[in-house]
Amino acid sequence: MLNSSLYLVFSGAIVGFIFMTIFYNLVIYFYIKEKTFLYYSIMQVFMTPIILFHTKVILWNNFYYGLFSILSSIFAILFARSFLNTKVHLPKIDFILKLYLLLLSLDFFSLLLQNFSYALHYDLYSSCGLLYLLMGYLRVRQGYIPAWFFLIGWTAFIGSLLYIDIVKNIQDREVISVFLFGPPIEALMLSMALAYSWKLMHKEKQEQQELLIHQSKLASMGEMIGNIAHQWKQPLTYLSYNFMNLREASKRNLLDEVYLNKKLDKADTQLEFMSQTIDNFKDFYLPNKTKEKFLVEEASLETLEIMKHQFKQQNVEVIIKVNENLELNAYKNEYKQVLLNLLSNAKDIFKQRDVRSPKIIITINKNAVLVLDNAGGIEPHHFKKIFEPYFTTKKGNSGIGLYMSKMIMERDMDGRLEVENSEDGALFSISFK
Repeated sequence: MLNSSLYLVFSGAIVGFIFMTIFYNLVIYFYIKEKTFLYYSIMQVFMTPIILFHTKVILWNNFYYGLFSILSSIFAILFARSFLNTKVHLPKIDFILKLYLLLLSLDFFSLLLQNFSYALHYDLYSSCGLLYLLMGYLRVRQGYIPAWFFLIGWTAFIGSLLYIDIVKNIQDREVISVFLFGPPIEALMLSMALAYSWKLMHKEKQEQQELLIHQSKLASMGEMIGNIAHQWKQPLTYLSYNFMNLREASKRNLLDEVYLNKKLDKADTQLEFMSQTIDNFKDFYLPNKTKEKFLVEEASLETLEIMKHQFKQQNVEVIIKVNENLELNAYKNEYKQVLLNLLSNAKDIFKQRDVRSPKIIITINKNAVLVLDNAGGIEPHHFKKIFEPYFTTKKGNSGIGLYMSKMIMERDMDGRLEVENSEDGALFSISFK
């Protein structure tokens, strides 16, 4: 038989370890707001008194034991459904779990009103726990690696419960102490399962972000091709007109060296403009991930150059105010991408709302760039969703421009992108630390 003092120390160490896993997973929950971690922590909170009851460290009557058993079972189901995503991957078992939740809720009220728990009276908890093993096994079969830890953890805990049920009439602490190995193994394995699933979620989120970046680039490249076509239209027309003049001059024998050189010089000027246009677009989409020092005013002017023809078509007036020169050591093209998205959004809103005398004011301050339009602002009920992926109020728009801009600022530029309504319209703030 174990020494009483040693037994209490051992029991306390086990409970302390479980509380550490509770605290650890609660911290992660508050960090990433993933409900699976919250369900797990609450489940362990209610499960700890049950462990103390089984080890005879604390003695309660059947009411409190039943209360904690029901509550821990409810959150165990919520945890299992969330962690294994049974709604998607195990829909039939998910239906059984919902039914089980309903029965536990009824049993909870039965305990409160009649001081009687059917699940406790008929020893249903251990047998129902076998369902968790089945779920874990099926998810392992489906290739979900964290389910291995889930399966091992629940096997250890449910096995220890079944062991206690088998030998519950034996009062030897040597027997009860065997139960103490189940809960810490379960806590360790489930914590490892959560950590592994967090890693997979993080990886999946990164892949989704990369996909969004690619989609954003493709969407804006479509606009860019339209911009190139517009900007090339005038010089191509001029070149065609130039060639017609040369042909007519040649027919009339008026094509002398002076006239020819004059026309060729003008043609070279147009071709140089067209070449510069291509360079601007090429540089804009160059995947340059090297930080460089650049003036924000200069980068802003380069971005405006890309959109100047579209702004000219819609009679959009763009004003740049420099209150203080701002030089950054960052990713120039990323800043240009953010500004381009804001300008493109404003252009679309001007057209959608048929704004008269549309105007955009870009103000460059010490640590921020403000982009203000006079399109009337953002509707209040859209504020919470404005930076969510795929949210848009414009037909034919992907709805990822503002989301990508915010992500670029926070991830790559160590800054922030915020928005508020002013008297005239929406005011976007691009701030740097």
